[in-house]
Amino acid sequence: MDVGIFGNAGAGKSALFRALAGGEQAAQGKHAGVCAIKVPDDRVDRVAEIYRPKKTTHVSISFHDIDAGEPDLLSTQALAALRSVEVLALVLRGFADDYHPAPPGGLNPVAEFREISSAMVLSDYLVAQKRIERMTKEAKRDSEWAALHKAIDAFEREVPLRHVDLAGEEERAVSGFRFVSRMPLLLVLNVGEDGLRGEPFPELSKAAAEAKAPLVRLCAKVEEEIAQLSPAEQADFLKEMGIARGARDQLVRGAFDAMEYISFLTVGEDEVRAWNVRRGTTALAAAGRIHSDLEKGFIRAEVIPSEEFLRCGSMAKAKTEGKLRLEGKEYVVKDGEIVHVRFNV
Repeated sequence: MDVGIFGNAGAGKSALFRALAGGEQAAQGKHAGVCAIKVPDDRVDRVAEIYRPKKTTHVSISFHDIDAGEPDLLSTQALAALRSVEVLALVLRGFADDYHPAPPGGLNPVAEFREISSAMVLSDYLVAQKRIERMTKEAKRDSEWAALHKAIDAFEREVPLRHVDLAGEEERAVSGFRFVSRMPLLLVLNVGEDGLRGEPFPELSKAAAEAKAPLVRLCAKVEEEIAQLSPAEQADFLKEMGIARGARDQLVRGAFDAMEYISFLTVGEDEVRAWNVRRGTTALAAAGRIHSDLEKGFIRAEVIPSEEFLRCGSMAKAKTEGKLRLEGKEYVVKDGEIVHVRFNV
């Protein structure tokens, strides 16, 4: 999964990215500005303790520090970067200090969010309108034409495309445009150290709920300091500061919620691995996530909740106790289930 960290200048997105990258300017990844983080999942670790596989693989999330244009937040370069990720983590400013004094009207993350959201809608509107004009000259009328008019109708009402229900044909028609207002959204409120306790800017919770976007509150400056410590020192510092979960855990969970992702596991002596799929994914589609051959030759899926397996301690005992179920291709995979696909190609 690729998550883009984005926001206005001074919101603290780069400090947050450095915290995620372990405090380093250069992050792990193919190039600077990208850091890959393993999604912590104790179910994977506990199952691996039983199998002792050659390899243990967690789901990985790559965070991208997206450069915003100045003075144009949605520059051509920024839009191109935004369209290359799956989830947008929008950093909003909820702090003021000597280097970043509060603006004349005071801090207002709700207004900041609405302003950026409107800019995204306008950007998408211009793209859709340009395409409609071209199709009009070509006298082209098809599913794309209908879908774009539906999108434009929403944009004219300042409604992001993520809030518009699109049928399968309409979804396919607009997917190639990578409209930024269609992207799953995660709101990140960057507060000062004094804002870590309580609920600063409670009105943002309402705005996030209306936008159907997960909301994370954190202090990027503190998180950057924590990232310089050893794991043991980090745990002590978080406890001392009254922080239940660090920035990494919060953003990972927030990104999963924004994408409506769950994880399922595959197990064996060679590898214990977690896979991320959208909530509501069928066993057939989950098999395809592992390998296309498994989807093509799908027969049945052997399924067991990881907690049941861990209680049994082995797959043999789980089978003896009747805890391993056989499910068909339409079965909806649940979070944390261990799935073994029977197939024949």
